[in-house]
Amino acid sequence: MGDKLMILHRTPRVLVAQTTAGDFDKFGCDLYGQFNVGLHVGDSPANALQNRAKLLKMLNELGQVNAIHWLDQVHSDNVVDVDQSSSMNAHTADALITKCRGQALAIMTADCVPVAIFDDANADASVACIHAGWQGLTNGIIAKALSKMRASNTSASHHAVIGAHISQSAYEITRELADKIVNLVCASDLVGMDGDELYQAIIADSQDNDKCLINLDKLTRLQLENLGVQVMNQSSLCTYTDPRFYSYRAQTHANKSTTGRMVAIVVKL
Repeated sequence: MGDKLMILHRTPRVLVAQTTAGDFDKFGCDLYGQFNVGLHVGDSPANALQNRAKLLKMLNELGQVNAIHWLDQVHSDNVVDVDQSSSMNAHTADALITKCRGQALAIMTADCVPVAIFDDANADASVACIHAGWQGLTNGIIAKALSKMRASNTSASHHAVIGAHISQSAYEITRELADKIVNLVCASDLVGMDGDELYQAIIADSQDNDKCLINLDKLTRLQLENLGVQVMNQSSLCTYTDPRFYSYRAQTHANKSTTGRMVAIVVKL
C-alpha cells in the first residue's frame, strides 16, 4: 500500500486501516500533503475525490470492498447504521455501523481519536468506526455506537483498535475545559470513576499554570474498558509529532489557515 495506507489490524474477517498525509511538511507552508481526503478543508474537490478513489482501489487490493461510507462529522453523538440507509450521501453524524461485508466505514481525523470496534470471531457481528474528540468522549458516542451493535447481536465479543491521534504531551487545554470534560464524563458514568480519580488518570500539569495536558488516549481506553471492550493495540501514534499525519493543533501552531484530513477505515471482509 506504499506510504499512504497503514494496516492497523487484519484478519480474514476484519480490516482496520488508516491513511497518512504522504510526503508532507507539517510545520512548513504545505497545507495538504499528498493524500488529503477532506472535502471541507479548502483543498481542490477534484484532488480530494481522486484520493478517495485511490483509497477505494487500495482497499479492493486487500479485500472485496464495494463502497466507502463517509460522514459530515460535527462532534455529535449521532450513529448511522448504513444497512438501514438507502443513500450514499454523507450523513451528519460521528459514528457508522454495519453488518454487511465489503462496506468500508470512514472517519476523518486530524487529532481526534478514531476508534474501530469489531468481533473477529463472529460472522454475524457488526463493525463500527467512531470519531471521538473531547466532545465525543463526553457525549457518549462510543457507548451509543456499541449499544446499537449489541442490539443486533447480543453474543458478540467486541474488540477495538485505536488509530493515530494527538498525544497528551501535545494537547494543552484550559483548566476550565478539563473540569468540564471530567464532570461531563462522570455525570454520564462513562468510565466508572469519580471525578477525582478520573482527573488524576487523564490530566497532567503543563508549564503554563493556567492550562493542563489531557490524555484522550487514556480516556478512550477507560470508556472502552468500562463497556467491556478489549483494545487490541497498546500504543497509538501521535498526529502532532509524527510527520506522516495531519494535525489541527500543529496547523494552528504553524499559523496555517487549514490542513488536510486522513481517514480511519474499518471493513468487514
